[in-house]
Amino acid sequence: MHVMSETTVDRSLPLRERKKLRTRRALAEGALRLFAEQGFDATTIDELADEAEVSKTTFFRFFPAKEAAGIEAEAELWSAYLAALADRNFSGSVLAELQNAMIATVSGLDGGWDERYVATRRLIAAEPALFQYVEWYRATVKSQVADCLAGKLRLKPDDLRLYVLAELVVAALSVSGRPWVRNGGRGGRQALIERFDDAIAAIPSSLELAGSRSDERRRE
Repeated sequence: MHVMSETTVDRSLPLRERKKLRTRRALAEGALRLFAEQGFDATTIDELADEAEVSKTTFFRFFPAKEAAGIEAEAELWSAYLAALADRNFSGSVLAELQNAMIATVSGLDGGWDERYVATRRLIAAEPALFQYVEWYRATVKSQVADCLAGKLRLKPDDLRLYVLAELVVAALSVSGRPWVRNGGRGGRQALIERFDDAIAAIPSSLELAGSRSDERRRE
């Protein structure tokens, strides 16, 4: 698996923020390399810190666990999505607003994100510990999306519609991303966005699918 060998950072950021982002990226990219070469379980946090030429204490300033370093590209996406939702003024269809926020998020990620994300998703598929961690992480994201919607729409936090909407968008991106990752990100993120649009568009007709009465009689 190839991972970016050079960490690129937006030079419009203040110097201090650029240095922090370079360190974070170096740790995450080092984690992808070592996990791919040695396996997740066999790789220690000391090795991850050494790979990025920082101390173990510095590692924990950026990541709470080695799993978090391994899914950083995934976390970049969802952190940016939550920030986009927080800044968005909602009008009209909420599902459309969530869809547009996701498209803006994916479009706005830095140029190296595609490669990092493909490498990350392939590693997650091969490492059960990372798969479990990312499922937990996505659950926290969906809860935060529901909380954000409750505030913007002035609904009760336990309104089931909020959680259904949050689940739908995460699921739509997930099913869109699988073939894109399998194909190595072919077509760039525009291909991912188009598949995501198709997945969202398929939601209404998916809910209307039904078996025929003849099928029911055959089962009897």
